[in-house]
Amino acid sequence: MSARMLLAVGLLVLVGFTAGAVIFLVSKVLPKEDESLEETARIKEFLPGGDCGACGHPGCFAYAQAVAIDKNIFAKKPCPPLAATDVEGMVDLAEYLGMQADDAGRKKAVIHCTGDSEILADYRGIKTCEAALQIASGFKGCPYACLGFGDCISVCPVDAIFIDKAKNIAVVDWEKCIGCGLCIAACPQGLTELVPVEMPQYLGCNYRAPKEIPGRKRCSSGCIHCRICVRVSPGGEVSWNEALDLPCFDPEKSVRAPAAIEKCPRKIIVKTAVYEEISADVTLPAA
Repeated sequence: MSARMLLAVGLLVLVGFTAGAVIFLVSKVLPKEDESLEETARIKEFLPGGDCGACGHPGCFAYAQAVAIDKNIFAKKPCPPLAATDVEGMVDLAEYLGMQADDAGRKKAVIHCTGDSEILADYRGIKTCEAALQIASGFKGCPYACLGFGDCISVCPVDAIFIDKAKNIAVVDWEKCIGCGLCIAACPQGLTELVPVEMPQYLGCNYRAPKEIPGRKRCSSGCIHCRICVRVSPGGEVSWNEALDLPCFDPEKSVRAPAAIEKCPRKIIVKTAVYEEISADVTLPAA
């Protein structure tokens, strides 16, 4: 072998040895990859990947990263789509984190309006509820009525809200709703509410008598604050919310209130999709 070839081989060996030494030293000096990133990747595999933001984070990766750092975030607010649509996946993630999935924390949205309010004017402004509300508190007879422009629809990540064209009000698809709560802040009328997924009924009205506005009135099916629903509910199925001046249903109980539904003179208590699935333990009083 010629001297030139030996020199070339020697140089290659020297370069290789030097490169290896540099890589070894750099690996010791540079900080290691954050272990939470590996944990983040594992947690993200359990999530639906819709990046809806319902959890309060920019997307599934951000949520997974937050949970990887602090598991209590999952305990305080589990991924809403996972909790609502994939109970098995929810349990799997909880088990992976060494926690328990709380099915009792699952919620659905309801809208406290049935859409029977009279139309007072032909509104031609910007087609949003927020904009319409700025002009004389809306264009419907009831100042608390759903205005039907779908501000809530625009923020729903799973298309679980639609407009009933006959009544011109927003309606929640109980099966699709993931209980993210984004629609609550979007409704300028304050008509949306999250209730336990086990809640069998809710009040389809938000009319507050103490805040009556001159020239405006409740619709033909609006709550008249008679409190009959409370009086026929000896088991506390219905109570009176003094702050709202409206009847309410205890989320801790989530029991059927057949007597209240039957005796309500305005028939304004709306059954949810789970009403028939829950055993009735209340006897209707004699008429």
